[in-house]
Amino acid sequence: MNNHEVQISLSITPTWTILKEVQKKIEDFMNKKRFSTELIEASIMCASELVENAIKYGSAGTDQDNIKFDLKTENGRIVIKVSNGVKDERDFLNVKERVDKLKKSKNPAELYMERLKELMESPKPGESQLGLYRIAYEGEFKLDYTFQGVLLTVIAERGYS
Repeated sequence: MNNHEVQISLSITPTWTILKEVQKKIEDFMNKKRFSTELIEASIMCASELVENAIKYGSAGTDQDNIKFDLKTENGRIVIKVSNGVKDERDFLNVKERVDKLKKSKNPAELYMERLKELMESPKPGESQLGLYRIAYEGEFKLDYTFQGVLLTVIAERGYS
């Protein structure tokens, strides 16, 4: 694959209708650059999960209203970053807990299956919190985060050939 840097950078108003637009931009952009179908689908899934989380858990009525989305490819790596304000510290702590678990785990599939089992045994409507595990397991992305003030950035990265 090419080693040239390519990038998508968006400032997104947090509405559900924006998801399809983000997905289409990624698909069109990555198809033009001739990335594999598998990488395109994994990137769309990853971006969708991260933007969806930013819409669900992001802040409203602050300077951090918009969601910042970046997709960058360079030297055999794809990096997706989604930044948003956080309205409740518990939302950040949930992200931190899950990402830290994934970073320590050698088997994201196990964490994904564990979470599915928890949901089957004790379902909570509207709170699956499977997205980050799905990104790591199905999408094969490594996850990280930064948190500054009220701004949470979730970073997903994987290699490609």
